[in-house]
Amino acid sequence: MLDEKQRQNFYFLNNGITAICKSFSYNALQKDDYIVRVQDLQIINGGQTCRTIYETLKDIDDRGEYESVCILIRLYAIDDQNHDFVQKITHATNSQNPVDLRDLHSNDEVQQDLEIGIKDLGYIYRRLREDTGSGSTSIQSTILAEAVLAIWRKKPHQAKFLRREHFGKLYNEIFNNLTPAQAILAVLIFRMVENERKRPELLNPVPEFLPYAAHYIAMVIGEELLVQHNLKDIKAITHTKLPDLQASLQHQAPFYLEKAVTRIQQALNQLYTNNAISLQQLSATFRRGDLLSILES
Repeated sequence: MLDEKQRQNFYFLNNGITAICKSFSYNALQKDDYIVRVQDLQIINGGQTCRTIYETLKDIDDRGEYESVCILIRLYAIDDQNHDFVQKITHATNSQNPVDLRDLHSNDEVQQDLEIGIKDLGYIYRRLREDTGSGSTSIQSTILAEAVLAIWRKKPHQAKFLRREHFGKLYNEIFNNLTPAQAILAVLIFRMVENERKRPELLNPVPEFLPYAAHYIAMVIGEELLVQHNLKDIKAITHTKLPDLQASLQHQAPFYLEKAVTRIQQALNQLYTNNAISLQQLSATFRRGDLLSILES
């Protein structure tokens, strides 16, 4: 409502208000008079919307600028004998399945371009939620977003603990200027680390922090992979470079894993000055992103 440019679209952007009453009367929506008289009005969904409208308007002297703002109201006249039906309406209007933000973005140009580009490189990009294909060449958009945010955007803690925001407030940060080659490589790194986290085979000994640090390990491996191939930054990850990077990741997996684990252990030692660290401390450390400044130095 506060955005002057979007104010006129409030009707379309808000879910509206659902209310019940004992009875109401109206004039069949004639041209000049739209008053509806209601007896015993009760809002059963949309209370937060009403509160927002109240808080917005309560301190405004001139409300003329809001005259164009409309909101959808569903009003049901139900007598006292239909208490069960009222309960059903209340439950239904307050427990709708939420729209997945992934669905809202699935037809974005950037998503369609990624699908085409990733297909040209031999993989299948599953940008739709109902598209649940599996296999080594199948890439779900949710996994891609998580991997890119952790590895190339260097925000492993947000990749793990803010998954609901990957297609929300973090969407542009993840997908802006992302190329198919960068996306595929991020997913391959992330898969390798996740496989090791779930079934450790390459690391010996297995570090105590492995269950908490997978996203950090993936980030460090991404950095090390670029160093080993003399690539200045992710802009150098092109479709022509991708095969060599894939082969390096596959054939030197133990090297990259051990290198990343060593860097993270050194960062932990520096942060805690070699003192013993409890599992609770480890969990909190990786959740907060305490190590990022040390790893980047």
